[in-house]
Amino acid sequence: PNVGRQTASASPNLKGAWKIVEQSGRSPGGDWTVGATPYLSLYIFTDKHYSYMFAPGLAPRRLFAGDPNQPTDAEKVAAYNSFVAGSGTYTLTGSTLTLSAVLHKNPNEMIGHPLKYEVEILGSTLRMTIANPPFAPDLERRTVLARVE
Repeated sequence: PNVGRQTASASPNLKGAWKIVEQSGRSPGGDWTVGATPYLSLYIFTDKHYSYMFAPGLAPRRLFAGDPNQPTDAEKVAAYNSFVAGSGTYTLTGSTLTLSAVLHKNPNEMIGHPLKYEVEILGSTLRMTIANPPFAPDLERRTVLARVE
């Protein structure tokens, strides 16, 4: 493991598997409000690609009541709303991490507008902060991840 504060410019430090340990949001300049840590999460960074998926909330995702291959329309909506996912390519320039989606749960986030985060790596902790993202307009969002591999 890395010791002390690391700069995010060393991309090998980003490579690996991570889990969310904190998500928070704020109005620009305001105090951070910490939300519930997702029930399950996984972020993976390779040399050039990323993939993430997480289940917001404190409990497991609800199973389909009947045939899992024939869920009801309501079950499909609930399943869609029970996770967040995206994958694609990334660049890391200094402390700016740019995620360019190739496949995303929300198709509107696959139209060529990359997400730009400011990142900080402190040992086995990765802090990602984004301002005015499409999923939280006019807010700042911070995700803190812990290395699992």
